[in-house]
Amino acid sequence: MRSFRQAMMNEILPQVSRPSRYIGMEWNAVKKDPAKTAVRIALAFPDTYEIGMSHLGLKILYQILNRRPEFMAERVYAPWTDAEMLLRQRLIPLCTLESGYSLADFDLIGFTLQYELSYTTILNMLDLAGVPLKSAERREGDPFVIGGGSVGFNPEPIAEFFDLFVLGDGEEVVLEVCETVAAWKASGGRRDALLEAWTRIPGCYVPALHQGETIRKRTAIHLNGIDYGAFPVPFMEIVHDRASIEVMRGCTQGCRFCQAGYLYRPLRERSAEEIRRLALQAIRETGYEEVSLASLSIADLTVLPDVVPSLMDTLLPEKISLSLPSLRVETLNRFPQVADEISRVRKTGFTIAPEAGSRRLRKVINKEGFDEEQIFTAVRNAARSGWESVKFYFMIGLPTETQEDLDELVRITRESARVARAESARGFGLTVSSSPFVPKPHTPFQWFAQDSMELLQEKQDYLRRKLREVKVSYKWHNVRSSFLEAVFSLGDRSLGRAIRRGYELGCRLDGWTEHLKFDRWMQAFEETGIDPKAIANRPRNLDEPLPWDHIDTGVSKAFLQREYKKALEARGTVDCHTATCTACGEICMPNWPTWAEQVGMKVSSSEFGVSGSTCAAQSAAPETRNAKPETSSEAPVQRIRFVFQKVGVLRFLSHLEVMRALSRALRRAGVAVAYSQGFNPQPKLSCALALPVGVEGRQELGDIELRAAMAPEELTTRVNRCLADGLQLLRAWEVPLTAPSLTALAREAVYRVSLPLNGCAKQIGERLGAQAFCDEWLDRPSILVSVERKDGRVEIDARPQILGLAALQEEEGTLCWDLRLRTGQGIGVRPQAIMTHLLQETLDGEYDGWEAKLCVARTDLVLDGD
Repeated sequence: MRSFRQAMMNEILPQVSRPSRYIGMEWNAVKKDPAKTAVRIALAFPDTYEIGMSHLGLKILYQILNRRPEFMAERVYAPWTDAEMLLRQRLIPLCTLESGYSLADFDLIGFTLQYELSYTTILNMLDLAGVPLKSAERREGDPFVIGGGSVGFNPEPIAEFFDLFVLGDGEEVVLEVCETVAAWKASGGRRDALLEAWTRIPGCYVPALHQGETIRKRTAIHLNGIDYGAFPVPFMEIVHDRASIEVMRGCTQGCRFCQAGYLYRPLRERSAEEIRRLALQAIRETGYEEVSLASLSIADLTVLPDVVPSLMDTLLPEKISLSLPSLRVETLNRFPQVADEISRVRKTGFTIAPEAGSRRLRKVINKEGFDEEQIFTAVRNAARSGWESVKFYFMIGLPTETQEDLDELVRITRESARVARAESARGFGLTVSSSPFVPKPHTPFQWFAQDSMELLQEKQDYLRRKLREVKVSYKWHNVRSSFLEAVFSLGDRSLGRAIRRGYELGCRLDGWTEHLKFDRWMQAFEETGIDPKAIANRPRNLDEPLPWDHIDTGVSKAFLQREYKKALEARGTVDCHTATCTACGEICMPNWPTWAEQVGMKVSSSEFGVSGSTCAAQSAAPETRNAKPETSSEAPVQRIRFVFQKVGVLRFLSHLEVMRALSRALRRAGVAVAYSQGFNPQPKLSCALALPVGVEGRQELGDIELRAAMAPEELTTRVNRCLADGLQLLRAWEVPLTAPSLTALAREAVYRVSLPLNGCAKQIGERLGAQAFCDEWLDRPSILVSVERKDGRVEIDARPQILGLAALQEEEGTLCWDLRLRTGQGIGVRPQAIMTHLLQETLDGEYDGWEAKLCVARTDLVLDGD
């Protein structure tokens, strides 16, 4: 297998907007020798790194697979448009983060299917790797393309592009799939033999060989065995940049629009003791500043009131915040102490999801528990607990919605804003966010039509106008995106030709508003004979066949039909987590063992913790709250100054990414860092001078204040064990707590600049390498350099910043200079920009691509008094 990692570092990273998307080398990343493994799997996420690295399911599969020595799992994410262009220009295939191997060299490419608007991005990723797009076009030796995730429960629109879909929980079946691959490779079988073998694994759907049989989803018996502290820790800030602990899987609230609530039944909970253990382990091993208790509905976690206070007692001294992303209104009201507890570190914002504005419409969608007085009480409790903002999430275009429902939405928002502002002395922000309703397969609302784009746009305009009047911020989702989402959610296999045509017309990264090419999608539908409005905007009869009828989620179609009819009557259905069984199908207790045996799983009732029917209502005995642990003083007792380096591929980290990496390494090393005070505590960690992206730092200076003293040598040793190779502490010593800051002391920076000649004309190299050339340039009274600012490009005189430029003895085939720059407040022309300005008059037209090959390293920082 050939690695393209060096080519990425030399030819791609210097020229892209956010290179840390592509460098890999994260803490906990796993790199194996492919020659020592039997099966190689590329885990692919069809969106950018910061989106994909936030997905918990992919991280779980990455860990499960790499625990097996015979399997090698590496990650790949969709490149941004600038990186895609360069990959195509340089003929570099899309490759994995860990080793830089092309996707085409893997046995399996496994795509996470979470969003319908990622379909063309999947095709783009395959094409960038040189993998044939259609399953029927792939030959012996080509990778197998597999998919799994919620979108895969209607796999038909993309069926022709996939060899296999894995339906349901992946923890067990992914190993069975790979074990089958290993046996197939050992036998030397042909491609069709592996496809046939996969059809015998429960939960596996092979579109090319499907004969009309029902495919039942897989359900993990238990959630044990995952180390949430062993997931890769990103350098860049990702969407959900925190340690996420899955405390519960499944939801029985029964919201009729919510696909996840029906796909991931039965409800499975972790114990309070296990949650605390996993959360603290994750923080110790990752160094994150925040831990999240992840679930579809955290309010249903039986042990929530017991877990939060004791967990916060442990997290508070380290200024680690706790988030509950799916918190419901009734939880805030029933347990107001929960809001108080999680606000003890950082008070940011709450999200409350009433979904619908009126009580009638909330009954339609089966969210009757969201009484408006409960909403007002929740907002009041949040404001009293010191929270700064609340975000309301609504859906528009829900089945049976009327103008009166929208009016109620505005009224509730107006009153909530009044309540919150009356309680908050510091000011309070209220934001309303709305998304158009999208009918989803395997839900009671799968038979309803989506409102037309024109009607949805009218509703958005109305809300925007009315909410502006009450001084509430309003955010909305693009109606065109929602229309396409409905088309791909509800379509059949004929949509495959439109998806391919959309890709050929340039559609990709459709989930990003700035890249959505709606007109080209309409062209693709027209050219392939597809009427998208007939798919998205047409109601369906209860007895008509649906494209996903061959997929069995464990929730019966008869139950979904009953729920559909109850929605039309605005009647609710109880939550079987706290009430009686609703007879949704065979997936929940007490039918679970029977259903599991039918799909080929051997289970016993003692092997899993499943909440279903009335058994879920049994609450654990109240736990005694832990006493607050003994901690060191909050005030700093020691300041340590250290020298560190940022070299190799890690030179492409930004200053903020370096600071984040150092902060998390300190926490992993168990160093008692001191924190600032206030509403958003930050570690007392600073650097002398920010280092530009792409510039190496060989002698960087930093300060850290500690609340428990330790030897500087011990700090260096412990922290270096928790850092990547290119980011290391070189030495450390103690300085007085009252010493001036490094920023105030720094007065000069020295940069080593090098440029490989690569066949450039000899006389040009001789001229640029002469000291006379440098002196001539320095004799100029002003040196105007064009730099990019937020308000556009401007010219800045860099001459006052330049202290010296010396031509060095030429290394073999390379020009070298030392550039000395003054530092300080308001001085900010980057060394790359200065050297580019110096060299461009001579090199432009003589040396193609020289700017990308210019290497800059900061070799020294000079402080006052040195």
